Amino acid sequence: MKFRAFAAVAAGALLATTLNIAPAQAGGDSHHNSRTTVQHVETLIEGLGGPLKVAYGSHGNILVAESFAGMLSSVASDGTKKVLASAPGKEIGAVSYSRGTTYYFENVAGTDENPEAIGPALLKSISHHGKTRTITDMTKWEVKLNPDGKTVYGVRDAPQTCLDQAPWMQSTGEVYSHPYSTSVWRGNVYVGDAGGNALWKVNSHGKASVVKVLPAEPVVIDEAAVAAAAEAGLTVPDCMMGRTYWAQAVPTDIELRGNWLYYTVLPGAPGESMSKGKIYKLNLHSKKSYLVASGLSAPTGIAVDDRGSIYVTELFGGGVSKIVKGKAVNVLPAPMASDVAISGHRMAVSTNALTPSGSIVTATLGHSHHGHR
Repeated sequence: MKFRAFAAVAAGALLATTLNIAPAQAGGDSHHNSRTTVQHVETLIEGLGGPLKVAYGSHGNILVAESFAGMLSSVASDGTKKVLASAPGKEIGAVSYSRGTTYYFENVAGTDENPEAIGPALLKSISHHGKTRTITDMTKWEVKLNPDGKTVYGVRDAPQTCLDQAPWMQSTGEVYSHPYSTSVWRGNVYVGDAGGNALWKVNSHGKASVVKVLPAEPVVIDEAAVAAAAEAGLTVPDCMMGRTYWAQAVPTDIELRGNWLYYTVLPGAPGESMSKGKIYKLNLHSKKSYLVASGLSAPTGIAVDDRGSIYVTELFGGGVSKIVKGKAVNVLPAPMASDVAISGHRMAVSTNALTPSGSIVTATLGHSHHGHR
């Protein structure tokens, strides 16, 4: 899945989205949001270049990957910004932090300058002394293993005469790496690759192994799917109606808690704007995944608090939601929210993320005893 293509699809959906959600969601279901209240909501900083990922760093600072600007920045609690890494023309993303070390990706793929580039996709770290090192190039591992290479995407059961009318509706996994999220546990960096549709583990020596190849996500071809395809300039022939389209299961964010890896999936086209997003949790021992929530509008960020509560940002949804009994309950309305990070009772959210002037919003998580604000 090429995320710049995704951003273009996004832009088309945005006007409709931003006009529709804010007022409707502002009331939300917050009065019965399972005793969590989000308080002290403040805008910490504005004017960021596509802040697609955020993480808490040292001393309460917020790390932000300004993907469109090719910058990794650290923002202090007073809003002052310090640039930690700069790679103009490249995409900086997938930031995470653990024990004094900051991890991020520097990708050639996904940038306007190199729309068809295959790599490199460099996993880098910055030590607490400020020393940067390259851990591995994920493109190398994708070329070697191509985890989803045998997966048939698109329509699997259409007759050839029907497929001939829309050759784009069937393909196999391409050799393409676009790491989009990281999470660190026990010295290993776990990677969600939005290009390879797989979850990886990279050890401290830079050796990568596949944790899970994400199975294609079924989307029934109905009028809504045809309309979504039409928005992207693609025509769906009548013979495809009612069939199942097996969409690329694009991992957009990952979060580790003990033996569980939580991840968000945004099914690739058609469907980015169709509320087909899901949250899964994967047991790292058994490698079995369990569905946590579905029907999400482009879930691109996930965080789990100390109590095990799951929060998600929906890029085309109403902002930040808490998952309550499998349902997304809005707790912080925000436009184009792309990621959420939690540290203790503090929450950081990147908003207006697909614009050249994105923001970081901070808030405090409180727990009331009555379920009311």
